[in-house]
Amino acid sequence: MAHQRHNTASPFQVPRPTTSTTMDENDTNSTQVDPSTKIHQVRWNDDMDGFMIIALVNQVLVGHKRSDNGFTSFQISKAIESVKQGCGMVVTEKNVRSRLKTLKREYAEVSQLLSISSFG
Repeated sequence: MAHQRHNTASPFQVPRPTTSTTMDENDTNSTQVDPSTKIHQVRWNDDMDGFMIIALVNQVLVGHKRSDNGFTSFQISKAIESVKQGCGMVVTEKNVRSRLKTLKREYAEVSQLLSISSFG
């Protein structure tokens, strides 16, 4: 079931499906704990994505080289700091790396669709 987001000032508007069917309208906390595993699950929003992406782009632009398998821990820590300062949310390195993986997968799907000559 797709969930349409409210328009915000963020230039990063990506509607995403949600897995929660019983979400309280007043619940603004983006971190959930699965009681069976005690793992913190972060529900990313457009603002969090924006702060993370801008921080990582800035790291690349200032000349910090990426490692062979993606961003270094230092660069990820800058993204964590940016999300915390911009949104007030505490995320971990694992959360950021997982979100990057999701964004890469979404980008690949959209890129593939756009490459089809009859699509567009």
